[in-house]
Amino acid sequence: MRLPPLRKLAVPLLLGLGIVATLGREMVFAWALGTSAALEEFRLAFGLPNTLAQTLGPAFIGVALPLLAQAATRGPEAHRQMRQRLLRFNLMAVLGVALFGMIAATPLANLLAPGYAPSQLESVASSLRILFAFFALAAASFHWRALLNQGEVFWPGAGASLAISMAFIIGLPLWQQGGPLPGNGLAWLGVCGGGAVLLLHVLAKPGRVAQAIMRREQGEPGSAEETAKLAEQAQQNFARPRLLLPMLAAALYQISAAVPRFLDRAYATDLPQGGVAALEYSYNVITAPGILFGTSFVMLAYPAFVRALALNRPAEALRRLKRPFLLLLGATFTISLLVHFAATPLVTLFYQRGAYDQAASAATVAVLAPQALGLMPMVASMALAQGLLGLGALRLLLLLSATRILLRATLLSWMLPDGGLEGLGRAYAITEVLGMLLAAILFVWNLHKRRRTAA
Repeated sequence: MRLPPLRKLAVPLLLGLGIVATLGREMVFAWALGTSAALEEFRLAFGLPNTLAQTLGPAFIGVALPLLAQAATRGPEAHRQMRQRLLRFNLMAVLGVALFGMIAATPLANLLAPGYAPSQLESVASSLRILFAFFALAAASFHWRALLNQGEVFWPGAGASLAISMAFIIGLPLWQQGGPLPGNGLAWLGVCGGGAVLLLHVLAKPGRVAQAIMRREQGEPGSAEETAKLAEQAQQNFARPRLLLPMLAAALYQISAAVPRFLDRAYATDLPQGGVAALEYSYNVITAPGILFGTSFVMLAYPAFVRALALNRPAEALRRLKRPFLLLLGATFTISLLVHFAATPLVTLFYQRGAYDQAASAATVAVLAPQALGLMPMVASMALAQGLLGLGALRLLLLLSATRILLRATLLSWMLPDGGLEGLGRAYAITEVLGMLLAAILFVWNLHKRRRTAA
């Protein structure tokens, strides 16, 4: 069997290293700061900019890649204009969000930490202002990441989490060697991490990647008339919100996709003490393989899928997606079963030490065992949602997200009173299974409609 190219093997490797580095970052935090007030204030401030960067990145790339693929089929000039248009949109949007976050840091701090004293709130607000610079640096790479993914240069995006974590792992011990860490020291290390993400994308030489993309497309060149037409459209479309609405819809989907997890936390507060902690420990176990497999699949399979769609070849797009998708289902289904049946030894291995006793272990297992059965459908839904994004089915994505939110809230209200912690896990698994089935129906229906149009 022929092995995948090294550039593709680097994706799961870098994502895996990123997961390990995140654990290493937490170990460095524990070693250097314990449970200090400075660390808690930083965590409260870091969450919002970091979540925005992680949420808006996939939304931007999911919309930008089909546009770049379509432009590439029309010729170099069309592709150049689309790149410039995406660059301007990226920088304007990032600057707007960052400035808003810096200006609104004080009310945001009050919202994030309502129980804090005024001095602590000012510390959180100060860190927020700095960390929105981290967001600006990391998010300024989105247009380059979309271009690099189109050219099958995946390592900068896959290495982003690793770069951010390494800024803390290296920077915090070095800083402390010179004396105590200043109040906003962790926030400034975060800015260094954002700069490292941007530097990775610069080092990938996106200009050369753009040239390589156009050389690859020379076998299917557009006519001079088509190129001129697209150039004219590009100038006209930038003045209209043709990018804004798809980007907003994709961002709204990414944000709303996280709502069921917040619902889980909210409902878990009705359980006895330890319920929220058990839920988070369980999430940590299933999130690692979910990120590794789901993100790897999306990064590697999505560019080829949208390129085939841009060439008006939906059958080829499906063929390119089918085999890796089946492999993804097989791998994640196996892991789901392993975690389900081995929940107790896994929790004991990962967590049971120190203050984490047998009662805490039993509570986590109660959530994890049923929740693990939702791992495979969760990853499959992630892949199918990205496919719908490539097809431009933004309304269907929002419908899918709203259905999942309503379904999770209904299941939690029904299962939690009698099922307790196990009810949390069951509600998760059932939501993910039904969400996967709905996503598959919507994807197949939309792709079939595209095939009829192409025919």
